[in-house]
This record gives sequence, C-alpha cells and structure tokens, in this order.
Amino acid sequence: MKKNLIKDIIELGRFRFLGGGFLLFCLGALLAVIAGADFDITLFFFGYAIMMPAHLGLSYSNNYFDVNVDKFNKPISISGGTKILIENPELRIISKWLAVILMIISVIMTIIFMIFLNFPITFLFFVLGGNLLGWFYTAPPLRLAYKGLGEIANMITMGVLMPGIGFWVIFGGFDLLFLLFSIPLLLYGLDFIITVETPDMEGDKIAGKNTLVVKKGRKFGFNLIFIVLSLVTIYFILLWSLGIYSDKINFLVVALISLIPLVFAAKHLIDKSFGKIKATKAAIINMATIIFFLVILNIYFSYLVITGI
Repeated sequence: MKKNLIKDIIELGRFRFLGGGFLLFCLGALLAVIAGADFDITLFFFGYAIMMPAHLGLSYSNNYFDVNVDKFNKPISISGGTKILIENPELRIISKWLAVILMIISVIMTIIFMIFLNFPITFLFFVLGGNLLGWFYTAPPLRLAYKGLGEIANMITMGVLMPGIGFWVIFGGFDLLFLLFSIPLLLYGLDFIITVETPDMEGDKIAGKNTLVVKKGRKFGFNLIFIVLSLVTIYFILLWSLGIYSDKINFLVVALISLIPLVFAAKHLIDKSFGKIKATKAAIINMATIIFFLVILNIYFSYLVITGI
C-alpha cells in the first residue's frame, strides 16, 4: 500500500470545490430568512450535512467515470480532473465506492431529517434526484456530459439543487422569492460549466465528451458567457425597477454586485482570449469572479438578515 494513499484518496474528492457549493447553500438559507422564515442553526447544519456528502460524492464519481478523459487533459485548479486514477488504477474501485457510500449517507440523513422534523416525502425525492443527477452526469447509461446535456445538469445543480436545499430546510418549502432568484442562478450555472469546459476543449474532444465548448468553440463560449451575465444584470435591474420585493431586497445593489463577473467577461472578449493558454487564464479568472460574486452576495444577504431590513 502506498505511503500517500490517504492523500491521493482525499485529493480525488477535490474538497476545494465544496466551498462554492457551501456558498450556494448559504445563499438559499439566507434567502429563506429574508423571505420570512426564522433562522435555525440546527436546520442549517443538518441541511448541509445532507448536501455535503452528495457534493463530495460527485467528485469521486466524476473522477471514476472520467478517467479516460483525464488522460488527455492537464489538471489545473478549476478543471482537468486529476491524474491519480491514471497513475494509481488500484484506487478506481475505492473512488467508485466512496461516491456510492456518500450518496447513501446523503439519503439516510435526509430520511432522518424527514422523520424527526416531519418534512414531506417530496424533500426525499428532491435530494435523491440531486444525487442521481450528479451520478449520471458522467456515469452510464445516461452520461449526460457526454451527450450534450452536461450544461443543463449543471444549471439545475447550481440554480435549483444547492441553493434549494438551503432554502427548503429553513423555509419548509419554496416560495416566489426563491423561484425569482433561481433564474439568475441557473444562468450562473451555465457560466460556471462553460468556464470549466474551456481549458479542456481539446482533450474533451479527443475523448468524445460532447460539451458545448467542444461543439461550438471557445470564442462561442466566451460570447455566451458575456450574454448570459449581461442578462443576469438586466434581470436584477428589471426586478429593482418594478419594485418586486423591494421591502426585502434592493435588487439594484444585487445588480451592481453582478457587474463583477460581467466586467471580466467583457475584458476577455476584448482581449480575444480564445487560444488555449489565454483562454485557460481567462477561465481561472472567470471562476474567481463567480466565487467572489457569491461571497459578496452572501455578505449582503447576511447584512439584510442581521439588520432586519
């Protein structure tokens, strides 16, 4: 057994990606309080105990089923998978079963949550559906990322599932405010996945991974990101101008925050960052702006919750 076995197994989980999921979960929970629910720390941590293993299991399953693709891509901070299973094929079965175990833990935690807090059966279906969507993102027979459906799967994950669990456990269900906010989050999910696909275009193409960037190219991807982020800012301005939920959220502030990723998306178009090296650097910056946007938005929502505005 290798000395670095535990280190390799941990690296397969790509724990650094849990941060973005946690920010989305927090966003949903804070939005629930803004919508009128009382914040409950027990519900909050119990809810994240449901989501975290599902999110972590996604990394292990993707590493397992993407091993042939990873042969052609270079691992970087935001994409490219890892070379661990290529260099250590004996760990493949461990990665697969860790993914399965983590999914089971997520479902068991959900059942416990439902029993003790009298949540409806639909909550179990919601969590189970999220786990299965993560599994079949790369797993056969669906292999969504290989059949041109990876973008939709990521949009649902970032726009509905991750913030949705945070909102549901605190609020006890969904309401109009969450539905209104899920629209821009769906678009940010598209921004996220195109950003992740950008550095791996050549390798994904060789391996037969049918991503949007593989089909349309990096220039199309960067143009789409700019359009999507522009629509998000326009959407927030529209909500502000119509006075929707103006007693709860100043959507003009949210629109200003949304300019952070939009400005950089425009810069990448102006710089024509379409070659592999420049595009990879631009993708890393894009990812940083998405995370920064979520951090600032969480801070703003926390301020609203604390001040009771």
